[in-house]
Amino acid sequence: MNTGNNLNGIKKLGGVLERVCLIAAVAVVPLTALYWAAFNALPPDMTASAVTQAVSPVLPAWVRLLCFLASMVPAVAFLVTLLRLRHLFVLYREGRIFTLANVACFRRLAKALLLWAVATILYTPLSGLAVTAANPPGRHILALGLGTSELALFFVVAVAVVIARVMDEARRLDEEQALTV
Repeated sequence: MNTGNNLNGIKKLGGVLERVCLIAAVAVVPLTALYWAAFNALPPDMTASAVTQAVSPVLPAWVRLLCFLASMVPAVAFLVTLLRLRHLFVLYREGRIFTLANVACFRRLAKALLLWAVATILYTPLSGLAVTAANPPGRHILALGLGTSELALFFVVAVAVVIARVMDEARRLDEEQALTV
């Protein structure tokens, strides 16, 4: 395999993924706000999970605001994860593969993924309380849950930690090789 072509491919793909992460990061908050602002006008398929908990399928504006705020907990964690990924792809676009900056970036990415996993777990009770805020007394829902998506995120966190350690070892070997005469 030609190393130069491989590095050029990494730079090109890193540049594309860096832009995708930036666009997605910029879109997270407005799309979340748009979803809750237009909630009452959306097709039932898009609102079914929230409507099953509320007394009415039409949510008042103040409830939708609470739902938006609850949604921002995992959305901000997702945003941070996207920005960490973007930084990693910037390094790849610049041709920096086995540097200390890459290792630090992988470690920050693992922490961001952990934050996202915890935020996803917190979202379930927050969204239940927000959606049922307008319900009569005794009809509020406080749900707790840990599903496959949260467990999958914790698995990805563990994988990111291992990759960070492998990258650190590769960086160390690369530096040793560079110093060998």
